[in-house]
Order: sequence, then C-alpha cells, then structure tokens
Amino acid sequence: MEELIPNIQGPKLFPFPGNFSRAQFVKLLSSEVELNSSSEGPHSRVFQVILNGKNYAVKIFKFVSIDDIRIFAPMQEHLVKDDLVRYQLDPFFAECRAFGRLVEKRKDDKLAVRCHGYVFLSKAVERRIEQQFGIRDWNRQVEDRNRPLRAIVKDYIRYKSFQNRKPFAKMRDNIEELNKMGIYNMDIRKENYLGGRLFDFSIAITSPHLSLWTELRTKEQILDDMDSDLKMFDYIVKEVNEEKDHMKRERVGRMRKRPE
Repeated sequence: MEELIPNIQGPKLFPFPGNFSRAQFVKLLSSEVELNSSSEGPHSRVFQVILNGKNYAVKIFKFVSIDDIRIFAPMQEHLVKDDLVRYQLDPFFAECRAFGRLVEKRKDDKLAVRCHGYVFLSKAVERRIEQQFGIRDWNRQVEDRNRPLRAIVKDYIRYKSFQNRKPFAKMRDNIEELNKMGIYNMDIRKENYLGGRLFDFSIAITSPHLSLWTELRTKEQILDDMDSDLKMFDYIVKEVNEEKDHMKRERVGRMRKRPE
C-alpha cells in the first residue's frame, strides 16, 4: 500500500486513488523551453491525461542526483544527511510537501490548483509514453534504474492566460496567505500561472525546511527568501501595467494619425 510522502517531518502528500494503467495520455502540455527557469533547468514534463472521463494535468518528474540537488542546499555537505536534502529539495518532493500542506488545510483549490495526489507510474505506462511521444530520457542515474517514474496529478486548467479575469489584488492576497501557511513558492512568474492560479511548486520552500534554519543561514538571507514571492508578483504587475499603458498609447497614436 502506497503511503504519504515524503517520510520526514512536515507536510506529506497522499497517493492518487485511481488506477493509472487505464489512463489516456492526450498531449504534452509543456516543453523543455517553458520549463527551463533560470535557477534549475527542465526537471519535469506535464501531460493532459483522461482517466475515467475526467481531464487531469499530470506532471512527471525527471530524476535528479543527490550531487545536483546539493548545489542548491544552503549548508556544508557534512551538516545534513542526504535523505533530508533529497526530501526537501528534490523538485518532486518539494512539490509534494507544498501541495501536502495545501490539501491538509483544504486550500489547494483556492490558493493554487486542485491536487489529486502523487502516483508512481508502471513500466507499462512509461513504455506507452515513449511510444506515443518519443520520450525516453528521464535522467535516470544508476541508483534510479529500477525506480518508477514519479508524478503529481492536478486539475486540468483550460485557461491559457496568466490572469484570466482574476484581479491582481486577489492573486496577491493568495500569495500572502500561502506565505502565512509556511509555503514560499520561490518561482513567481507569469509562466507558472494559468487562469490566475499558481500550478508549479517544484522549488518551493515549505516549513519546516533547511532554508529556514538560522543555524545554516543568516536572518537576512531567510527574510529575503520569505519576501521574494510578493516582490516578484509586484514586479509582474508593474510589467503588465506598463505593457497595457504602452499598447494604449500606441492605439491612441494610430487613431490620431487616421485621415479625417
């Protein structure tokens, strides 16, 4: 029987209750370019999947070596065990912990996108993905050879826009509430929103977390991380408003140039 993960102190995510052997993979929603953030590079692929007549977005994570994870760890190697580093900083487990907290508080559908749990995909499903999409590279290391692909199942969002009709003030309030719950997304970008909802938490800091330990980092470093989400969102709003103003000025300019 699958269990709540990860097996460390803090929030945990439940297993997806459905049988994925009958899942229909419709299309690849993400690309390597879209997932290539400045801090991490592509670490997952997202698919539209239909199971029992319902649409889902299924995010399948690549494997990451402990050496690559430790590059982002805020401490000397000898201070913290590998398991704790992996369970907090591996993108799959980082997202499990963030959604685990959201689901526990019944806030996933309000503050982000509804999460339906994690799933370990069978070899048969992995072969179907390879046959249908030509994808076979999941960055497996020697130690990952016999491990199944890891995925998180979420609602499929049909809106493709960053904001849809959701007010900026409400989106900002949602970030503040996330932060109060001890979830710091750390990657607030337009590309990580669909229809005004945050859907990516793969580099999130969710308390308790190594990055929030004063024994490992200065208070200034920790506070900078805790303030990062709102600062980045305010920058996005400023950028969007400037773009709207620019388009408005161009439109007015074209109208004035029209012959009478």
